[in-house]
Amino acid sequence: MTYRVRRLPGRGHLSGFRVNQAVEFATPFATIHGRIVAEFARMETPFKTLLLLVLGAVGASASQEQPPIREQTLFRESEPFQHAVPLPQNVLQVLLRTREVKESLDSASAEQKSNLSQLFLATEVHLSGLDKIDFIVRGITPVTGADNDWFWVVNHLPSAPRVVLWAGCDSLEVLDGRTNGFKNIRCSWSSPSLTITSDYHFNGQKYLLWKRRQVKNPG
Repeated sequence: MTYRVRRLPGRGHLSGFRVNQAVEFATPFATIHGRIVAEFARMETPFKTLLLLVLGAVGASASQEQPPIREQTLFRESEPFQHAVPLPQNVLQVLLRTREVKESLDSASAEQKSNLSQLFLATEVHLSGLDKIDFIVRGITPVTGADNDWFWVVNHLPSAPRVVLWAGCDSLEVLDGRTNGFKNIRCSWSSPSLTITSDYHFNGQKYLLWKRRQVKNPG
């Protein structure tokens, strides 16, 4: 392989150089590709199959989706959700059938009644696995309590989503611990004199109260 020497006009140095074929400076990609194809063609069939399986496994591993960014786990009264998402229509319909929402609809504005999704703020969570999407939903006035917010936890089964927890509280937190494969949930409510913390565990069908603590606030 030969590289010609060229002197740039008006300059005192060379822009190229000569390389002896015995000293390889670079190998064109086409040549490398051709050698690989030729070597592969000379392989015995069992070795070809094994190589293809190995390459396929490596490719599949590299192409796997990365875990989602760290999702929000603590939801406080009146604070915006970090990653709010639109509610799927079937989830919205399940929420509209709950007693709490039905009793609040008379107080909704005309605009809210024309678009009932405006009554809720929602975000996706993964309570039982990265491949299963659930929802934390918070009601927007008038779908709230007098001194707390209303939260729904919806297990999003594609064919039949279901509400697995409803709570009136100041904050809802998704914990790391699990019961029956689902993450535990903690709800807290405070007044000037008292804080009540309720822990919920999944029983296989819905979340049930597991432990409740009351603490008097100082002062």
